Amino acid sequence: MNITPSFFVIAAAYVVTVVIILYWTFKDKIMKPVWGRLVAAIAAFAAVAVGGSMGYVIFGPDSYVQPFITVVTAFGCFFIPYIVLDYNLGQCLFISGVVKCYADDIALLATSLYYLVSDDLPETYLGFPVWPVLLVTAVTFPLIMLFYRKLVRPALDCSGFLKSWSYTWLIPFMVNTMYAFFMQPGFTVISDFPGEKFLFVPYMWVLLTFGAYVILTLALLGQSQNAQLQEGLHISETQINAQQKQLENLQAHISETSKLRHDMRHHLLAIKAYAQDGKCRDILSYLEKCIAFMDQRDPGVWSGNPVVDALLGYYKGNAEDEGIRTELHVETDKHLPVSDTDICIILGNLLENAYEACMRQKRGERFIKIRLHQTGDVLIVMVENSYEGTVRREDGRFLSSKAEMRKGIGITSVLDVCKKYNGIPKIEYTGSLFKVSILLNGISK
Repeated sequence: MNITPSFFVIAAAYVVTVVIILYWTFKDKIMKPVWGRLVAAIAAFAAVAVGGSMGYVIFGPDSYVQPFITVVTAFGCFFIPYIVLDYNLGQCLFISGVVKCYADDIALLATSLYYLVSDDLPETYLGFPVWPVLLVTAVTFPLIMLFYRKLVRPALDCSGFLKSWSYTWLIPFMVNTMYAFFMQPGFTVISDFPGEKFLFVPYMWVLLTFGAYVILTLALLGQSQNAQLQEGLHISETQINAQQKQLENLQAHISETSKLRHDMRHHLLAIKAYAQDGKCRDILSYLEKCIAFMDQRDPGVWSGNPVVDALLGYYKGNAEDEGIRTELHVETDKHLPVSDTDICIILGNLLENAYEACMRQKRGERFIKIRLHQTGDVLIVMVENSYEGTVRREDGRFLSSKAEMRKGIGITSVLDVCKKYNGIPKIEYTGSLFKVSILLNGISK
């Protein structure tokens, strides 16, 4: 089996093309340490490639074992992006599955193109010329880059919370498996090439597979946008309910203030009577009762910011109605360094999560502690609550225990806002305590 220089050039062209696609699309998603992860990925790829090449040499291209070797090596390569990229496992398998499909399609189209031009093929693929591969790559590369940057990347970034990724990767995996068992033996193994009557099949294969990928990514984008819209509507509904309750509290406070002003004359008359009789102790006792009564009235104003006060009052009232102890420590200005919409997303989601965790708690003391502290353009938000049960995580992400319709994207929305303000999130939990701390720098990207 003579290996020609063109074989190495073609193999290098495949590898370089795949690396360029993945690097230029996902370079900002490479996890730290960057070079360490890149070296690990290269080593893993080299190991898989050597294993696949040994199987190719030992068994030969015409062996019935070859499709199985192709599938195993491809599946091994599928896991490599998971070493490098900050995506969950299902997303990484999808990324590598689609790009592997593209590399196979280059070989498929190059073989068909060469046969169409020369009406002949080399005896083995080891002697296949370089120019058809380079030509097909040059023509299709802008299209695959456009597909990855305009569809795949947006779909990955905005839908990581979807459970669909746990099985979406099976589609490119099945496509690669079908290619290894049916398309590759018939159209890239030179001795089995079916001839000009079937030249349209490779083109139909490429159109159908990538057409399916386009539809799939568009569906994921739509599903993600729908879930985010539902979350936005939920946040808006919560904000409206909070502001409505704050308005009711304010109206009640105004009514009580009017009543106090009306009763003030009676209080003054009572104090005057005590004073005329020289009953100083009675005056002090009466004043202490009035002061204690005044201290019981909570106007529901902690920060002076209407959005923050509405949310704090809403969840504080709901929690206390359910017997959940709440503590508020607010040290902020009226004008926060973040927008009302963003603080509503952060505070609304964190308070709702804390409230629902306490509501699910059946034993032990239930409590929620909230602290907001502002220093210049820096805002710190801390929400601490008791909980009962197990904190669920998957691929480093927290899974929600909320209703399925909510899709569990609340914490994702919080982290997105935190990233927008170059913030630092910190999530801690022990056996019965869950604490989220968010530091926001106040200048959005």
